[in-house]
Amino acid sequence: MYAIYEKNSGKLPLFEGLEDTIDLNEAEEMLHQLRKENPDEFARIADLRDGIRSARLAWEKGSYVFCQAGRYQQLFLVDKKGKVLTRDVPRILNAIKCAPHEPKRELPGGHNRVVNKVRVLFEEEVKQREAEKQYSTSLTQGQRYVIRELGVEFRKAQDEDLKGQINVLEKAFRLCRRQAVVGELNKVRKNSMVGEALIQELSNIFHRHSLGDLLGRPAGSAEEVVVPRIICSEGLL
Repeated sequence: MYAIYEKNSGKLPLFEGLEDTIDLNEAEEMLHQLRKENPDEFARIADLRDGIRSARLAWEKGSYVFCQAGRYQQLFLVDKKGKVLTRDVPRILNAIKCAPHEPKRELPGGHNRVVNKVRVLFEEEVKQREAEKQYSTSLTQGQRYVIRELGVEFRKAQDEDLKGQINVLEKAFRLCRRQAVVGELNKVRKNSMVGEALIQELSNIFHRHSLGDLLGRPAGSAEEVVVPRIICSEGLL
């Protein structure tokens, strides 16, 4: 992990002499120790932007990717084609651990493509988790129908603009409680609309009722839509 965050000239003896294996408790203890013994370095790491990338020599080629959406976090260890090898935290920690003196490496070719593939997989998982949550809310049958079908269209979509449009529609219709809109969504459900026809009709409803105003609500005024993102990644050479 240190290779991801290190400075060119910085070294921390805390990370030297690591054992052959490391588990989550040991990793957490290292961070607690770092925070206590070198608070400036801990603060520097904590303040780094998302999307940090690095590379190191390893026993097999692949990539490590750390994803987060809200409080949901997931670690991935994938092969050079982006196929998930494991999500087991101890195994992943052992794959990425290194000493502070380990030299930086150039990112392997295709690393960004592999990370993007993992991001898409994670986004789909997050959308599935969010879809499961909807049944514990007060959503109407019409809302549940269009949110479920929008999820289907999102997973099928290849165009990023279309995915963005679907996300906007999903959030708006999840938040809206207006009776006029609920009535129109019930008609959509009754007519079993799907695919492009569904997206077009929902877009018409969105603009007809000026639902864009809902998207500016502060967090906590309604169900918050989490945003999947890449925290960091590392290419294994």
